[in-house]
Amino acid sequence: MVERPKTYEILLLTHGGWGMTLKEKLTMIIGEIHGVSEVALEPSDTTETFLQKVKEKVTKMPADSLILTDIAGGTTSNIALTFSKDYQINILSGLNSMMLMEAIMRQKQPFTAESVAQIREAALLSCQHLRLPDLKN
Repeated sequence: MVERPKTYEILLLTHGGWGMTLKEKLTMIIGEIHGVSEVALEPSDTTETFLQKVKEKVTKMPADSLILTDIAGGTTSNIALTFSKDYQINILSGLNSMMLMEAIMRQKQPFTAESVAQIREAALLSCQHLRLPDLKN
């Protein structure tokens, strides 16, 4: 049996679970994806129940893994921050498809402050105002 190389985990924390939908749709672009999971914040969750669900995942993640959240300042990000005190994890908010693709492509190396900054930059660069050129001139 061939052993897969070590990959660092990516945990998605999103409202309503759209992170896993994003992951599933990205397989159309980049193929099979490993090491990405989600804890969805559902309307029925209290802060405490969501915190406990996230804790179950975070305590099993290797050091230098990554948490991607949907909204900075939202419950998902605030809960992620509570774990950064006790666990060696990096957190990036503003989840979008390019951010997740870039993170997945970097999973074989530890997520460091530098690599997280590069993931953020790739996500920002993917946000473009697209317009057709004005051909009247």
